[in-house]
Amino acid sequence: MLYAQWLHYFQFNADHFHQIKWATPDLLTPREQKLIRSSIQQFQKGENSEGKNLWRNAIRYSKINNDNSYARTIELFIKEEQMHARVLGTFMKRHNIPKITSHWMDSVFRRLRNLAGLELSVIVLTTAEIISTVYYKALYAVTNSSLLKEICEQILKDEEMHVNFQAFTIRDFNYKRHYLLKNFITLAHYTLLFGTTVFVYIWHGNVLRAGGYNFNKFMKEVFKEMDRVASMVNNKKPIVIENPVVLFDEMSTQS
Repeated sequence: MLYAQWLHYFQFNADHFHQIKWATPDLLTPREQKLIRSSIQQFQKGENSEGKNLWRNAIRYSKINNDNSYARTIELFIKEEQMHARVLGTFMKRHNIPKITSHWMDSVFRRLRNLAGLELSVIVLTTAEIISTVYYKALYAVTNSSLLKEICEQILKDEEMHVNFQAFTIRDFNYKRHYLLKNFITLAHYTLLFGTTVFVYIWHGNVLRAGGYNFNKFMKEVFKEMDRVASMVNNKKPIVIENPVVLFDEMSTQS
């Protein structure tokens, strides 16, 4: 296992929002605020999770494999997701967009993760992150706010690596499994992704359409990313990670 290399990446990326120019004057027009308000509220809420169940399951998994680097990596992964929520929250506060305390879609995902073991939790997380890689592209496109664009750019970099990390973990789960079981799990993941994508488009369609994603294009882009995940999961070649820069250059461009 190469979780020590993933741990190194997340440690390397810990100050990933240091370049955000908070002191620069920023404009969000009334039209833009109306367009993104409810959508960004929901995504900010979704990024903000304590991850207690994931953390507990990661500790168990690390003990079973006699390698605590996975649990330590998950701890940093959770902190990175929480950083996304804080940064989005800071942006929202600056533009008088209040945070929300709950949303039914976020509650469904949290319940799934809390009831699940580690593997299903990772699959659910991967599903959300795959969709996020398209959503933040749309959010970037619908605003002229330089601050929000900077935030979206960094979140997109992070989410791409999160997807790679989860794909790496799923491949680890599949090690030595019969190919029929692997194919069934992959099919189940595609099914979950399809249903989730439909619901996300229903609730965030205004932002997605304004960002250039009609339903067909959104679905196509989401499943293109899922195909990339499946390719990494089923790739029999070992992923060699020499340093965080190599990790980003090689894995983020896999097809």
